[in-house]
Amino acid sequence: MDLFTIVQLLQSLWVAFIVIMLFYRFRIGVASYLAYIFLVPYMKIDIEGFVLQWNFINILLLIAFLYYRYKKKLLKFDWCPLLPFVIYFGVSLIVMPFQDGLPFSESINTWRVQVMKYLILPFVIWNDIIINHNSLKLYRKVLIGCIVIATLYGLFLTTMPGVNPYVMVVSEVNGEGFNMAYAAGHSGMVDDGTLDDDMIIDEDIVFRNDNPIVEDRLFGRISSVFSHPMMFGLFLGLALLYLYRNKGNISKRLLYVMSLIILTDMLLCGVRSVIVATSVVGLFYLFYLRKFKIFFTFLMIGGALWIITTFSPWLSNYLGSIFDEGSSNVSGSSLEMRLSQLEGCFVEIKDAFLEGKGFGWVGYYLSQNEGHPTILHFESLIFVVICNSGMVGVLLWFVMGTIILKYNNRRIRPIAALLHSLFIFYIAYACITGEYGYMQYFIIFYILMLGEDLYMKRANSI
Repeated sequence: MDLFTIVQLLQSLWVAFIVIMLFYRFRIGVASYLAYIFLVPYMKIDIEGFVLQWNFINILLLIAFLYYRYKKKLLKFDWCPLLPFVIYFGVSLIVMPFQDGLPFSESINTWRVQVMKYLILPFVIWNDIIINHNSLKLYRKVLIGCIVIATLYGLFLTTMPGVNPYVMVVSEVNGEGFNMAYAAGHSGMVDDGTLDDDMIIDEDIVFRNDNPIVEDRLFGRISSVFSHPMMFGLFLGLALLYLYRNKGNISKRLLYVMSLIILTDMLLCGVRSVIVATSVVGLFYLFYLRKFKIFFTFLMIGGALWIITTFSPWLSNYLGSIFDEGSSNVSGSSLEMRLSQLEGCFVEIKDAFLEGKGFGWVGYYLSQNEGHPTILHFESLIFVVICNSGMVGVLLWFVMGTIILKYNNRRIRPIAALLHSLFIFYIAYACITGEYGYMQYFIIFYILMLGEDLYMKRANSI
C-alpha cells in the first residue's frame, strides 16, 4: 500500500469517525471536526462518484446538534456573540438583488458556502459550552493540541525550504495542486512541466504571478498543516492570543515555550504580514491597558530594529519590502501601488458606488481572469469590501466591528483587551493580505475565548 492510499484511507476514516461520533458521542464528534479543520486543509473525499465536502459535514453537524438538543430537551439557543456576523450576512443577502455585477446564482452560492462554513460550527460550539464546562475543556485541549502540532511542524519545515511532505500528499489526495516554486520562496512562478502556474489561496480564489523568479525567503514560505502560508500566518497570530487568554489553564512552561515557538515561526515562515499585524496588536494591547512606558519602549525598539534592517540587504528586502516601493511581490508591497489599487477600486464601482459589484464578485473575477489591470489580485480586505459591496459594505463592516468591540467591552479590561486584540489582528492581517476565508478561523478562536470568560465570571460569582 503506497503513501497516497494510506493518507486517503486515514482521511476517509477520520471523516467517518466525525460523522459517527456526531450522532453517538456528540462532543467527541465536534472535537474531532474542530481538529480536522485546523489540521487537514482539504475535504474532497470521493465515494463512488459522490464527493464528500465541507458543506455536507456542516449540514450533518447542524442536524446532529439539533437532534442532541432535542433529546436533552434544550430547545433555546443563544446567538448573541454571533449577532455581528449574522447581521453582516443578513444585510449582504438583502442587498444582493440590487447588485448586477455578478450573476445572482454565483452570489447566492458564495453566500451559502460562507454562511455554512463560518457560522454553523461556532454556533454549535457556543451553545454547547454555555451549558457544559466539560465541553469547553475538551475543545480547549483539542485547540491547544492543534497549536502544538501546527507550530512544531512549521518549525520542522525550516529544515527543508520549499518542501512540505504532509500538505503535498494531502493536496494530491484531494485533487489540489502544491506550488513548490512559491513554497520555496520565489516571488515568481516556474513552469517545469510538473507544477501548476496557479496558486490556490482558497477554494474560490486563484492567484497568478508571472514575475521573474526572485529568491527572497531564506526558509521558503512555510504553510505547516494549512493550504497556504498566509493561512499559517493568520493561525500563528490568533493562536498566540488564545494561549495568553488561557495562561491560567496551562502551565507557565508550556505557555513560554509555545510563545517562543510561535514567535520563531512568525519570523521564519516567510509571511511578513504576520510580523506587521502582530506588532500593531502589541502596540494596541499596551496602549489599551495604559502601559505607556512599555508602549513607548516597544515603539523605540521597533524603530531601532527598522533602522538596523537598512544595513542588512537581506533583512531590508525581507522586512522592508512590506512597504518598500518597487517590490515585485504579487502581494503588493508598495504604498504607491496600494493607493493606485484603491483608486482602481473606486473606478471599478463607479456605476455601483453604493451596492458594489456583488457578493463574492472578487473571487469570481479572479477565477475568470489572471488579475485586474489596476487592483491586481485585491490583496487587501479594503479592496475586497469596496468592490464586492461598495459603500454599503464599508458601512456594514464598520457596524459589525463596532458591535464586536462593544460586546467585548462588557468584560473586565484585561480580557476585553485580548478580545479586542484578536479582532484587530484579524482586521490588520486581512487589510494587508486580503480575505481568503480568514473569518472562519477568527470566529472559532473568538467563540472559544468568550467561553473562557463565561466560566471565569461564573467562578467569580460563586
